[in-house]
Amino acid sequence: MFDVNEMVMRRKIALVVYSLGMGGAEKVVSDLSFQFAKQHDVSLILFDGRSRYYPYAGELIDIQCPSKEGFFPRLINFLNRAWQLRKIFQAERFDTIISVMEHASFPSILACRKTIAANHCNPDRNFSKFDWLFAKWLYPRAKKVVAVSRDGMQIFHQRLGLENLDCLYNPVNLARIHDLSAEHPAVHIEGDYIVAAGRLSPEKNFASLIRAYAAAKASEHYKLAILGEGRERQALEWLIRELGLERRVILPGFMRNPYPYIANAHCLVLSSLHEGFPVILIEALGLGRPVISTDCETGPREIIRQGENGLLVAVNDTDALSAAIDQLCLDKGIFEACQRNALPSVEYLDIEKVAEQWLAI
Repeated sequence: MFDVNEMVMRRKIALVVYSLGMGGAEKVVSDLSFQFAKQHDVSLILFDGRSRYYPYAGELIDIQCPSKEGFFPRLINFLNRAWQLRKIFQAERFDTIISVMEHASFPSILACRKTIAANHCNPDRNFSKFDWLFAKWLYPRAKKVVAVSRDGMQIFHQRLGLENLDCLYNPVNLARIHDLSAEHPAVHIEGDYIVAAGRLSPEKNFASLIRAYAAAKASEHYKLAILGEGRERQALEWLIRELGLERRVILPGFMRNPYPYIANAHCLVLSSLHEGFPVILIEALGLGRPVISTDCETGPREIIRQGENGLLVAVNDTDALSAAIDQLCLDKGIFEACQRNALPSVEYLDIEKVAEQWLAI
């Protein structure tokens, strides 16, 4: 026999995102789809379904409206997306609509005012003039505008005076990353090491990290592994050779499963110039690894408790980053305290808890 209460509570949920290509926001959508699908009917609506790096649960709807170049093609594309979404929303009558990132949120809000618009970046850094114009027009019409950090929420309040603001941190599937961390790594790293991960691009500021590592005493005892791929590889390889670190700094490339490397590292370092709410810090802490991060505008300071689960340093301060590496690698007391507090400090961000917060909006 079926449970009447379970039938009443079951929801129809739409998750709207540009694609399932590589990216932090896309990973969050993937995780939420699996979590929601345990108890609800989930539809994942994409604008471009050709790139599907992350898996998903539920029904996939690809409206086939990839990005266009030029003002008028982009405007027509925007209206087409809104029109197609409106048809789907009216036909499916979703109980909950969550759109992720502004390129999905703007047409979704135009299509339906029940939309919960989730932002996953630092808007001061990532929004264009046109994005701010659309945000000023459309965000007040949304059911909620959800920032991924308290600092991000404050930026929206100051810029737009929004009253329909909320903050929900990025979730992590702690059980899944723990299971994945037990897999055999694709590339073996000999000896002790610290790890960093991300796209090899300017905003990740890996050049500063390499210089800080070169100046740290810890470089004598720990290697540095930077997981990722990108257009700065050649410049970083040149810097490594210039500093004579070919045997100490490793660029193994993009790793589909980075978790064995993180779980076996001494600590993780994030050297970014800016972030939204960096999931990599939560994942490292969830695997019991202390972290070092730049105190960029949004995200890290809301994850790291100074000296308790990691260390914060000023952005683009090579000397401070070098000192923090030495402190966490060579000061046993600091390391053991941060390691002990790592997992407990992020358990509130587990996917099961955060998913329920989304449905409570």
